[in-house]
Amino acid sequence: MRRLMVAAALATLLACSGADEPAAPAPVRGGTLVLGITTDVDAWNEYLSAQAAAVAFHKRIWLRLAQETVDAAKGPEAFAPQLASAWRFSPDRRELRFTLREARWSDGVPVTAEDVVFTWRAQTSPAVAWVGAANKQRILAVEAEGAREVVFRFDRAYPEQLADAADGGIVPRHVFGAVPFERWRTHDWSSSVVGSGPFTLERHAPGEEIVLRRNPAYHDPARPRVDRVVARIVPDAAALLAQFRAGGLDWVEGVAPAEAEGLKNLPGVRVDAVDIPGFDYVGWNGAKAPFDDREIRLALTLAIDRRALVDDLLFGHGRVSTGPVPSFWWNADPTLEALPFDPGRARRILEARGYGPGRPLTVEMMTNVGNRLREGVVVKLQDQLAKSGVRVIPRPLEMKALREIAASGRYDAFVGGWRFGAKIDLGSLFGSASVPPAGSNVVFYRSPEMDRLLEGLGSGTDAAGLRDLYAAIGRRLRDDQPYTFLYELRRLVATGPRLAGVRIDVPTDTLAHLDEVEVRGSR
Repeated sequence: MRRLMVAAALATLLACSGADEPAAPAPVRGGTLVLGITTDVDAWNEYLSAQAAAVAFHKRIWLRLAQETVDAAKGPEAFAPQLASAWRFSPDRRELRFTLREARWSDGVPVTAEDVVFTWRAQTSPAVAWVGAANKQRILAVEAEGAREVVFRFDRAYPEQLADAADGGIVPRHVFGAVPFERWRTHDWSSSVVGSGPFTLERHAPGEEIVLRRNPAYHDPARPRVDRVVARIVPDAAALLAQFRAGGLDWVEGVAPAEAEGLKNLPGVRVDAVDIPGFDYVGWNGAKAPFDDREIRLALTLAIDRRALVDDLLFGHGRVSTGPVPSFWWNADPTLEALPFDPGRARRILEARGYGPGRPLTVEMMTNVGNRLREGVVVKLQDQLAKSGVRVIPRPLEMKALREIAASGRYDAFVGGWRFGAKIDLGSLFGSASVPPAGSNVVFYRSPEMDRLLEGLGSGTDAAGLRDLYAAIGRRLRDDQPYTFLYELRRLVATGPRLAGVRIDVPTDTLAHLDEVEVRGSR
């Protein structure tokens, strides 16, 4: 009997090992890759979009002059050629000349320097009001010299010129220019998607799916390797992962850290992690008592155990945040230490301000509903702050409502996050001039010293000087605590066994190498 059981076990083992099974089909050119996403694209014109998640699709359709590269620690000029094949600065670095590669738009029209000039006009148009327009303020002019040479002229030399020049996708003048800038915000851009990237838009069913198809006019005939990318929109993260586990999806962005280890154990599944240039935080309403008191804000930060948040909620896929500049970025300050978890000191500060067992400080804390990580953070903070005598009332809201309330100033605190591109833009977050409705300083933080430091960022001339300024900003924010900086996240991306050639290594763009991916079999 025992021998029979061993024989049966061996037979089972051989079957499981695949010894008699045909090898997995080799990846081939063509086919359909199916992505799962939680957030829809809000506009097919990136200069009107308000969602960072939408830019991942914009980048597949409208190329930049240059693409951010893997190593953000190298410095502000970590870029590789994209629509431009080369660039060079003048000896005084006040001119930056790009040479465009030979490329065509998806409708067959050649890409020219005039498209770059037109794009800069759109980026800086008050009628368009692009959220990234501040990155273009030091560019005095953009001029075409022939069909494939374009010159950016700056008011002076500074370290982030290339990042500013390359920010934003180049759009076709012959299509986008047919609509006056004043009408851009009311135009239906989904009906006129013409791009230079590896893909173009085939179909968008809002709230359901986005279908990208291979751009036959793409400058590299070897790419993309797949014919179509279908992005299924599933707002519920748990339902999204259920579809992935069932084999209905090939690629899922933003996997919750708690799910990562379980996914790795599935056959053929890999989970890639990449540092995100950004952070999550608690924003305290500096325009409302008692949160306008920095001693109160300091006490609230001291009462939060951020290491526990990283350990319990991120499962090692993150770091305690010390300030707005990510620790892996070129301008990070390695000497800046996070404030400690010190509930005793927090209680003493609160008691000195009149709060205690008979008069607890109450905080209504908002976050965006559906973001399970941030919802979990609020629950944790509710427990942690209670130990220092602070009562937290959770208030989950749809993202649009949360943004509107934050900008109006009718709140106590919220858990949110910022994600950056190739440049860490702090002026719009912490400058007095960026208090709503003028910008994103939704914690209503006003500091003359901070304004002076931010102005210095705009006039810095070398990377070392900028590092010193970023360090001074970090120290000022640590002392003032307009935010409690919580953690830096790693973005987790799960890909399934049908895919080959997956490469996820660009912090600002996990889909940067989507055009290299191949699929096995068909759907």
